[in-house]
Amino acid sequence: MLTETARVVALDGGCVWVETLRQSSCGGCAARAGCGHGMINSARPGVSQGLIKALLPADKALTVGLHDTVEIAIPQRTFLRAAGMLYAMPLLITVIAAVGADQWFASHSLSQAALDLRVSLAAIAGLAGGLLLLRFASRRMSNDPDIQPRVTGVT
Repeated sequence: MLTETARVVALDGGCVWVETLRQSSCGGCAARAGCGHGMINSARPGVSQGLIKALLPADKALTVGLHDTVEIAIPQRTFLRAAGMLYAMPLLITVIAAVGADQWFASHSLSQAALDLRVSLAAIAGLAGGLLLLRFASRRMSNDPDIQPRVTGVT
């Protein structure tokens, strides 16, 4: 399980809306003087990373109130699956579109520049299609309770 500390900003039935607390390890990094992430963290201490909907346990064992600090968790398998979809799906569709266009247009009597242009345009279209497919899939899965973060404890 991957865990994160968060602050409750709203209660919503069987779930809570939380904002994650920025935790930085920049104090121990040798490159902190030239790092953009470190500069942003030092300029905006305590700034949230965004709101996240987290499910409460079904057994009602936890009592969570507004502004409580809670620990939220997501299964590592879910995180890895989402990361794989995020990176692999658009890239795979881009490559398939480029190879397919190369095979399709190779049989036509085109100059190399015209062939390269058409393959490049197909790759760009494949990337756009992959990103659109990823957006559709993420919207479809956004309400799936199996992949939602869950509140595991109050700290």
